[in-house]
Amino acid sequence: MSTLGSLDALDDVVSSSLDRLTELAARLFQSDVAFVSLIETDRQRMIARQGLDIAEMRIEHSICAHTIRSANGMVVPDLRSDPRFAGNPLVVEPPHLRFYAGAPLVAKNGIAIGALCVMDPEIRMFSDDDRRQLQTLAIAVMNELELRVLTGRRDPVSGLPNRHQFSLDYAAWSVRAPGRTCFAMLVDVLDLPRANEAGQVLGMAPLEALIRRAGARLKAALEGIGEVYHVGVTRFAFVLELPDRDAAERLVTELHGRLTRPMLAAAVPMSPLFHAGLCEVELGIHTADDALRRMLIGLHCAHSTGTPFCWYSASRDAGLKRGYRLATDAERGLLNNEFHLVYQPRYRALDLMPVGAEVLLRWRHPELGAVSPAEFIPVFERTALMEVVTNWVLDHALRQLAQWRRDGLSLTLSINLSPRDVARTGMADRLIGCINMHGLACHDVEIEITEGEWLRADSPPGEQLKLLAAAGVRIAVDDFGSGYSNFGYLTNLPISTIKLDKSMIDDLSTDSRAQLKVRAVISLAHGLGYHTVAEGAETPAQVALLQAYGCDEIQGFALSRPISATDLAALQTVPYVPA
Repeated sequence: MSTLGSLDALDDVVSSSLDRLTELAARLFQSDVAFVSLIETDRQRMIARQGLDIAEMRIEHSICAHTIRSANGMVVPDLRSDPRFAGNPLVVEPPHLRFYAGAPLVAKNGIAIGALCVMDPEIRMFSDDDRRQLQTLAIAVMNELELRVLTGRRDPVSGLPNRHQFSLDYAAWSVRAPGRTCFAMLVDVLDLPRANEAGQVLGMAPLEALIRRAGARLKAALEGIGEVYHVGVTRFAFVLELPDRDAAERLVTELHGRLTRPMLAAAVPMSPLFHAGLCEVELGIHTADDALRRMLIGLHCAHSTGTPFCWYSASRDAGLKRGYRLATDAERGLLNNEFHLVYQPRYRALDLMPVGAEVLLRWRHPELGAVSPAEFIPVFERTALMEVVTNWVLDHALRQLAQWRRDGLSLTLSINLSPRDVARTGMADRLIGCINMHGLACHDVEIEITEGEWLRADSPPGEQLKLLAAAGVRIAVDDFGSGYSNFGYLTNLPISTIKLDKSMIDDLSTDSRAQLKVRAVISLAHGLGYHTVAEGAETPAQVALLQAYGCDEIQGFALSRPISATDLAALQTVPYVPA
């Protein structure tokens, strides 16, 4: 691939250096007129000129448009005698020019973008030596144009062409070879969290030196194969013509070996990381933005899976687009009543009477149909939508609980909050105020939080939980046993309930080790003063074992699926009866 993109969309680049070159051409060839023109789709622009008043003309009147089709340029001793140009405005109107000589301005990617021309009102001849000199001047003009266009299009750290230049060059390749399949690769030499950490510890100089050296290694490895572009802080992209995907993988594996070798950066020994995203692109079909986006999808897959490289995945792409759509549609969905709440009963293990319920959010999208909370909740948690959705759930759930209280029902309601919800400043005061506003007592409500490293007593979330517990709101740790599980940190927090994750319950009736583990967790939780709830019980055998182990409450499809508020109210006075 080439190193410079199409220049047919240059801004006005008239400069003293181009003026000097056109003046030199006029003097050298003793011509009345000399100019530098750029050929565009519908016009010709004279961006530097001597002896000519007009700055542009329509493309059908452009003599230079014929010049750029010839590698060696074009000479017309008498324009009036050439049928192509006899009626040209420059010929039949002032300044009544007769002679023309032009040399194409050819970019490094092989595309001619304009011409350096000399013209005269007299019929003239042009020798081979004159042609060579005009071509030499055209090269000088092209060099000046390249210098101008690359200003602001090279990364200041690596000195390599930047993302804007990548887009220009990609457009040029698409013009030259539409339909050709190529392989685009995006390499990250240092993931951003590590880069930020290195910058804080070492300062920017060693970090920039590492990035610069990594770019130099890539450039050396691809010398004669393709151009390297610095498209992000620590990311480099290139597009190559290769036989197949196997060849692309062999190349990226070789680059992985080269780039991960230790290097000195400002006298500091550092080991670059390596992740790459790969994709196939069809020139003329996929744009530069398409290529960058597809490479980025592969790169993030490589980061998330901890592998050196990943290919672009159409299904992953579709999932990302769907997630983005869910994020953009959510607020409208709240206004249009697309969301609703259901309630999964929690049964007292002793007599299998329903004593509470967990609030669950459901979304029926008008076009996508029923969307699972497992899909839309993570999307909301990554955006500012989570606060809006949480406020909606709290308002509707507490309103329903207040109605149950007026109807004489004594159910306890358990509401999930995300880490972002709990970490929000003033969250405890707002929730307590909302409970009071609905005429409820704080002990009517339980808040479920997911365990994790974020959950510490001295953290902002920990402080909010203390305020809630002090007011009487019960705090439950959800998904206990699914990963981070640690009773140690829980003892420093005002936790009242431990909810055993479904993964602990799944094999309970068939696996003796699972039975030992569940029994031990329940016993230890009781010893520490925690109330226990087992979620995900799906069989009568699991329910019976949880009852035998002394679990306080049981929740799961074996007892009840999530149901409406009306069905839950009817269920409260009816114990579970095994089938």
